Amino acid sequence: MADKQQDGKSQIDVNVMAIAQSHSSVLVLDYGSQYTQLITRRIREAGIFSVLFPGDASFERIKGAAPNAIILSGGPNSVHLEGSPRVPAGFFEWAEASKIPVLGICYGMQMMAAMLGGEVKAAAHGGEYGRMAMNIQPDSKCFSYLDKGVSSLNVWMSHGDEAVKLPEGFKTVAMSQQGAIVAVENPAKNFYGFQFHPEVAHTEGGMEMVKHFLLSIAGIKPDWSMKEVIDMQIKAVTDLVGPDEHVICALSGGVDSTVAATLVHKALGDRLHCVFVDNGLLRYKEAERVMDTFKNHLHLPVTMIDHKEVMLSKLKGVSDPEAKRKAIGGGVI
Repeated sequence: MADKQQDGKSQIDVNVMAIAQSHSSVLVLDYGSQYTQLITRRIREAGIFSVLFPGDASFERIKGAAPNAIILSGGPNSVHLEGSPRVPAGFFEWAEASKIPVLGICYGMQMMAAMLGGEVKAAAHGGEYGRMAMNIQPDSKCFSYLDKGVSSLNVWMSHGDEAVKLPEGFKTVAMSQQGAIVAVENPAKNFYGFQFHPEVAHTEGGMEMVKHFLLSIAGIKPDWSMKEVIDMQIKAVTDLVGPDEHVICALSGGVDSTVAATLVHKALGDRLHCVFVDNGLLRYKEAERVMDTFKNHLHLPVTMIDHKEVMLSKLKGVSDPEAKRKAIGGGVI
C-alpha cells in the first residue's frame, strides 16, 4: 500500500502525530539490530504506544513524532568508523532542552558516547557475546528499582566495540565481568545507555529494566492498548482509499493476507473484493476449509477461482525446480 502524502508528511507520520496528541509515545530509531522490532513490542506490552523510524530519519520527522522518550537501537556498525550512522546534528541538545529521556542500547549507547565527547574502540578482548553477568554499581538511577543486595544480573551481550571513555557528566553504573562498561547514565541530561539487550528474554529481569526506564525514569503514563492498532490501520485504509473507491485483495489463505483482508473489510465493507485461487497444489480439502473460514467465520466476501487444470497442465512433464517455479509464477501473474 502506498504511503500517501499530506502536506509533505507521510500518512504514517500523520497517524503517529494524531496518536501522540492523545497518548504518551516512545520513538525507537532503528540502526539495524535484529532485536529492534522486539524493543517496539516490549514498549507496547508496557501499555505505551511506540513507533519505529529508520535511523536516518530527518530531524524534523523525529521532532514531529512528539515522543515522550526515545530509544536508540543496536546495530552491526562500528561507531568509530567513517560513515557509520548518526542521529541528526543537534539531536541530543534538542532532547536535553525538551526534557526527553534518551536510552541507547548497544550501538545506540556507543553512538551517544561518541557524539557527546566520549571514546569508543574495538574491544581488546574480542567483544562479549551471549549471556554474561554484569556487576551493578550502587546508587544508580538505572537500577534503583532492584532490591537491596542485588549487585549482579545476567544479561545478553552482543558487541565487538565498547566505550573506553565516557562523555562529561556520565558515570558508569554497571560493568561486565571482563571489565567492559555496560551501563551508563547522566541523570542531569536524562541520557542513559545499556551495552546489552534488555528487550530479549535471555536478559534477567529485562522487561523490568525496560518498564523502569519508561515508567519511572521517563515518567510515562501507560495509556494505550494494542486494540488501537486496529483502529489506526482502519483509519489509514479509509483515508487512503477514500469514500467511493473499491479494492481487490488476492487471498492465499495464509495469515498475512487474511489479516490484511479482515482489516480492509472492516474499513470498506462491500467495497472490498477478495479472490482466492485454487491452484491444484494445496493440501487435501484445504481449499474447502479455507473458504469455509472466509465465509462462515470471518464473513469475508471471497470469490474462489478453480485454476487447477490450468496450473497442473503447465507443470506436466516438468521436473526442474526452477522451471516449475517459472511456470507457476507465470501462471499466477
